[in-house]
Amino acid sequence: GLDVVGVLGDFHEAHPGVEIALSEDTSERMLAGLSSGELDLAVIGPAGDPPPGIAFQVVLDQPLVALVRAGDPLVRESAHGRIPLAALRGRALISLPRGTGLRAVLERACAEAGFAPRVDFEAAAPPVLVRLAARGLGAAVVPAGAEAGGAGDLVALRIVEPALSGRVALAWRTGVPPGPAAAHLLARLRAGLTEAASSGDVEPAHARTSEPADAGSAAAAGPGG
Repeated sequence: GLDVVGVLGDFHEAHPGVEIALSEDTSERMLAGLSSGELDLAVIGPAGDPPPGIAFQVVLDQPLVALVRAGDPLVRESAHGRIPLAALRGRALISLPRGTGLRAVLERACAEAGFAPRVDFEAAAPPVLVRLAARGLGAAVVPAGAEAGGAGDLVALRIVEPALSGRVALAWRTGVPPGPAAAHLLARLRAGLTEAASSGDVEPAHARTSEPADAGSAAAAGPGG
């Protein structure tokens, strides 16, 4: 995945006067941080178009799947490895928490289909969702490929009608020219995300930086989903 520690380490060596703080949060709260000026850059999981004053660069767009055990009734109901969204009505689901882009995509699509998703288990890390699904606790709604490395009897069913997708994007404020350090960090993150996306391997992470008042400021954040 994107080596955030490596990117920030290289950035610190190039800009020793910049103070960097690394943390994780939901995409919703990170967008709020961008809008307020608390953050300059963020790697997020957007659920829709950018809000006013924010620009996105989408670097990864993956279809969402329902991850279940091989003996789950959804597998028998599927056709060519696909299930309609309506098949999840009333089913025990496992999802990222509210405030994440993936959860927003799921809830919005279900609302448009006329039902509310029954989310019995939440976790902030996709690998935990996969483990919960492997224990038969429900269907985990995750990006395709999240099942890699999980239990061998897990089946990923592509959600269609409508097709849903999870995205990873680099976000920043518009109308406020970044300082030299922020511009340098933006370029490094863009390059790193593009390389990670080309290999289909992007992980969420999140950072915040600041530097002396006479040198400007820079900030970066990564998707909590």
